[in-house]
Formats: sequence, structure tokens, C-alpha cells
Amino acid sequence: MFLILSGEGKTDIGTSDDIPGPMTKFIDQWITRRSGYSLVESTQYKIFTESEIKDETARLRRLKKLKTLSKRGKKTPPETQLYNKNARVLANLALQYKKDKGIDVIAVLFRDSDGSKSAGRGNWKDKWNSILKGFDEEGLSTGVPMVPKPKSEAWVLCALRNKYQHCANIEDESGNDNSPNSLKNQLESHLGGRATQQLLNEKIDGGEIDIHCIVDMPSLNKFKDRLDDVLDGFLTVPQFP
Repeated sequence: MFLILSGEGKTDIGTSDDIPGPMTKFIDQWITRRSGYSLVESTQYKIFTESEIKDETARLRRLKKLKTLSKRGKKTPPETQLYNKNARVLANLALQYKKDKGIDVIAVLFRDSDGSKSAGRGNWKDKWNSILKGFDEEGLSTGVPMVPKPKSEAWVLCALRNKYQHCANIEDESGNDNSPNSLKNQLESHLGGRATQQLLNEKIDGGEIDIHCIVDMPSLNKFKDRLDDVLDGFLTVPQFP
């Protein structure tokens, strides 16, 4: 198997020089329990930054290899259409890797859902579905949306601050970093400093953050279930504990 990944920065999926971020390590943890080996440790992955996805979008359009996007309706937020476009471009990259390398490829698109309480966050499902639809539109059946609600700091706080207990309510907090009690501020307050890529990776590698132990966060469970569905098509071996 080979992973094609795209996120928003260092502290989620990672960087284009293939330095994995904490969300990549989450993905790898969940796959390893099924496969018995680490795709990250075996360097069977490739990360594309948001900037690279934008450049690839322009390239595919010049070559007329990306279908024209449908016009946004009145009820379709612009960011939802953007998620769909990003997924379609990542799907193209994944399918090219599959063709070139002759191996099974899983594509994971990470995007925070963000949102504020005042605006409501009922559109999380729309964002998830827009990514899944984007993969499907390009003929990629092994695409996986990774959309924390409201953002990845919620998942990390569940592990580090809440000790995996009573975590579902964290998903209902504001995703606005400008909020005085933002999830980012809460995490950094708990850590006593910046939540850097290196620090979060160390805590995952050291067992302080374990995706398997986070069981009551709906947005993470949705990701796990989708990834398992994809893995079911690749793996016939039993799940590891």
C-alpha cells in the first residue's frame, strides 16, 4: 500500500518534504493495527501541501484533465466547493501514483471543519460529503476524508487533557483561533507552550496520544470507519489488537 496525503500544514499532515505531522501518524497508527507494519516507517507515503494542490489544479486545468466544476448554488458555501475540488485533484495524483507504481493507493485529504458556535457547525457533514464526492467523481474508491470537528486540536486535547474521557463535547467548541478560549489556546495552555509538530509527534511516538484510545469523538470515528472500509478491500488478515 501507498499513502497519498494532503493537509493544511506542519501540525496536521506535515510538509512536502515528507516530514510527517501528527495526523499522518494517526493515520499510520490506524493502518498499522490492520496491516502489521508502518507505512510511515517504510516511507510508503507522499505529502502534498495546499500550495502544491493549488499548483496541480492549475496544471490539470491547462491540460484539460480536470472536469469543469459545477457552479456553486445559493446554499453551497464556497469552502465546501473548495474541499470538493481539493479532493478531485488529490484523487488524480493518487491514481497517477497507482498507475506508475502498480500498487494499491489510499488518498487522505485532511481539512479542519472550523466554524464558530454563532455560525453553527451543521455543515460539517456537507464538508465531509463534498470531499467524498470529489474522490468519487474522479473514480477513486480509496479516498478518505479526515475532517476533525471543529479542528485537530480537539482530538489532541481529548488525549492529553481529558485522558480520553468525556471528549464528545469538545467537538462543540468554537474552531475560531481568535476566540479567547480557542482550542488552540487551550492546547497550548495545557502543554505550557506552542503545540509544535515536533512536540506532538514526540507525544504520539511516546504513547501519550493514541488514536485507538479516542473512542467517543464522532468526527474521528467517522474517519476511522471510512479508513477501515477502504482497508477491507486491501487486507484479508485479521485486525491486530
